[in-house]
Amino acid sequence: MVPGRANSVAHRSDKVPERPVANVAAMGVAHGTPGKGDAADTPSASTVRKLMLLVCLMRQGRVQMARFLERFEVSERSFKRDLRHVRELAQEAGFVISPIRDGVVTMALQSSGLALQIDKGRRDVEQLLDTLARVLGEPVGRQLQRVRGDNDAGPLTRRFLHFAFPELVGDTWVADVYDALEKIWSKNAYARFMYPKHDQPRGVERLVEPHAVVARAGRYYLIAYARVAKGWRYFALDRMLTKPQAAGTIPTPRPLPDYIHLDDSIGMIIGDAKTKRVAVTVELTPRAARTAVSRRWQHDQEAVMHEDGSASITLHVTDVDEVVRWTLGFGGAAHVTDPPEAVARATQMLEAMAEQYRER
Repeated sequence: MVPGRANSVAHRSDKVPERPVANVAAMGVAHGTPGKGDAADTPSASTVRKLMLLVCLMRQGRVQMARFLERFEVSERSFKRDLRHVRELAQEAGFVISPIRDGVVTMALQSSGLALQIDKGRRDVEQLLDTLARVLGEPVGRQLQRVRGDNDAGPLTRRFLHFAFPELVGDTWVADVYDALEKIWSKNAYARFMYPKHDQPRGVERLVEPHAVVARAGRYYLIAYARVAKGWRYFALDRMLTKPQAAGTIPTPRPLPDYIHLDDSIGMIIGDAKTKRVAVTVELTPRAARTAVSRRWQHDQEAVMHEDGSASITLHVTDVDEVVRWTLGFGGAAHVTDPPEAVARATQMLEAMAEQYRER
């Protein structure tokens, strides 16, 4: 969204039309003239501000007026006028927006005549939705921006866009491990658990500072700082041999270093700042080209579409096997072309797979 400026709506009247109840039209939607195309559906700067104000109140339960004025470059008078319209809409939905107190506005939920602050669970859901919108890209982002609030959209259970992701089933080992880790993390404590090691079948004890859990390719990974190894590591939750236990309070939480990007679905962990990363290039046929280049797999990927509909993409990793496995997911529609060691590794993996099938 492009922040609106105070003078950008000088040509439009902000007077609220007479109506029995508040509605989105009262928030300043530019109706336009029939036959003008998309311009007729473009929301005004005032509408954008009011929608953002409402979304922020629903997500966080409070908004600082000074930050809002700075973000949208509007006057305090404009903010109060926007707030008045949003307050009317919120009241119809069963919410109460407070007066401005010490520069802060809060939202509460009406229940049996009592005002209850919006619960943490609701904010968590809103945060998850924002994360999905960012990860999944434009289809979701556009739908969020086009929220109108009219009554013609149908019931909330009626949706056209759905997401097919592997669901983490409750009351299973991975779910239990996750719950234990989240409790440890919320207490700002160290986590202790047993984890496999190739030369020790029973595993070794790990003492770590938990930072985050990342859902990636259908699996869940703990990103943590290992005390013994003195470095950042990732641990698959399904491979943990014991349920994590709290092991004392962390005096000062360690920040995640800049060279680790949790949003990368390829090359999530790159060792340390001095670890060498290999640029692996994959060529894709027209059948798979757009599927690959229309997604951001990592923050510094290099993708190019060719005139014949094919494409090439270069990904940076410390372990070339990661890109090879990703490439094999496209079947014959993709193949590794560079560097030679990555091509050789892809050949080895394919030959090993073929041998397994021949042995059957």
